[in-house]
Amino acid sequence: MNTLSLFDILVGQFASETTNPDEIDFTSFDNLTEEQKLRYSIIENLRMVLSTRQGSVVHLPDFGMPDILRLYFDSNNSIDPVKKQIHDVILKYEPRIGDVQVQKTEFNNELMRISLKIVATIKDNPNKEILLTEFSSTGWTKVMFEKDIK
Repeated sequence: MNTLSLFDILVGQFASETTNPDEIDFTSFDNLTEEQKLRYSIIENLRMVLSTRQGSVVHLPDFGMPDILRLYFDSNNSIDPVKKQIHDVILKYEPRIGDVQVQKTEFNNELMRISLKIVATIKDNPNKEILLTEFSSTGWTKVMFEKDIK
């Protein structure tokens, strides 16, 4: 289980599984395979990193993402700086992932919502994994593995 974050191990639960800490079912964590635990752990970490505003963590000033709207508008409405920032943040703050490629799949200018596909390799796993992410101007961030969508 050395591929999980210390937080995941100590809590024995993935935060996105419930909105109420009183409803945590600690037995569900033990019933997951090691691969499932790793995937959930990566998603949890990426969600936290990508939804944290850069500069809000005092001891890690570059942790998280800058204001995506500002990045977009400051670059003459280009998604490329957003993709590069996501790429760089993932490589720096998710050490279990390598070979990251960020691709735009959809951008809704009216709703200011961007959908991206992240193709990456989980280290020590030869297969490419596809993660889907969405960001909105309200600060909402979604991260999931493509093969987990039902």
